[in-house]
Amino acid sequence: MAILIPSLTWTYATVLYLSLTTILSLLASIIRLQSYNAVKTQNPEITFSEIVVPVLQLVPNRALFYPWTLLTETFVETSVLKFLIAVTVFYFGINYLEKHWNLNNENKIFSETVYYITIVTVATNGSTVLLEMLFHVLSFQSAKLTEPVNHGVYSLMMSFVVVLKQLSPEHNLKIFNTVSIRLRQMPFILLCTAVVVSLITRSLVPVVPIFNNFYVSWVYLRYYQINTLSDLLPSNNTRSMVRGDASDTFAFIQFFPAGLHKVLRPLCRACYHTSALVGIIRPFNDDDIESGNLRTIKRLNTQTTTVTREIADRRRQVALQVLGERVNANPSGTSQRA
Repeated sequence: MAILIPSLTWTYATVLYLSLTTILSLLASIIRLQSYNAVKTQNPEITFSEIVVPVLQLVPNRALFYPWTLLTETFVETSVLKFLIAVTVFYFGINYLEKHWNLNNENKIFSETVYYITIVTVATNGSTVLLEMLFHVLSFQSAKLTEPVNHGVYSLMMSFVVVLKQLSPEHNLKIFNTVSIRLRQMPFILLCTAVVVSLITRSLVPVVPIFNNFYVSWVYLRYYQINTLSDLLPSNNTRSMVRGDASDTFAFIQFFPAGLHKVLRPLCRACYHTSALVGIIRPFNDDDIESGNLRTIKRLNTQTTTVTREIADRRRQVALQVLGERVNANPSGTSQRA
């Protein structure tokens, strides 16, 4: 079954972020062009790419003076090609979130999509800048700290892919009606592609922002996002809202091939228990995991009114595989929580 591309609709969040991308990119280009024309007369050797707008672009050694650039950097594109890619990704990605998330809370001013994109963007850019600063200092390339990161859409693209894997893991994405990619494989494919591109170009981009965005998005959805607990689900939990997605199918190792699970499982457990110990995350209990699994099953079963035999068999195989891994790894019956 191929995933359906959302129709051309315009939600509040779609208009907000597409307008933000267009306005900030255009404003940055105008300022850079004016600065270039002014500086060119005094320094003929300067190139347009060397002109920086630290008020809008994220520059590592200026981030403390312009902290809002942790947000604006993602929506400032310095090339026409990246701008077109960003607009396309943002349009379809935000529409998908708005269509599938029914998480509006009366106590919230904005929709969950706006909170998700804003939080993930700032956290991704902040962690990416810290890593790049550490790398440049250790490699004695401190001069690069004055250059803008220019990650743009790279620092948000994986946020939509992670949600696709969470909500529609067994759907297929058909490319030119010839290549079919299952959505649950997309994160790993994009991560591998980012590694290959960075190795070829010998650059931290796009591997660092894409990996950071992937991990930050997963952590937010796994441990922090507030979800509605359906009354139809059997649970001893008296709360009407639950935090995060504790389902076994959304565990970190499920983003990677089965052959890597034995290597990743102890690392994930160590990170999980350490984070819970220092209070970064709230540890899951059995009721959280049970309700998470039930919500996942219910969501998959209600996405379409007609489910083909192939999709049904595929879902059963995935469920049996996760159950088998849980039993083999935890003889006592406890689920994977990392």
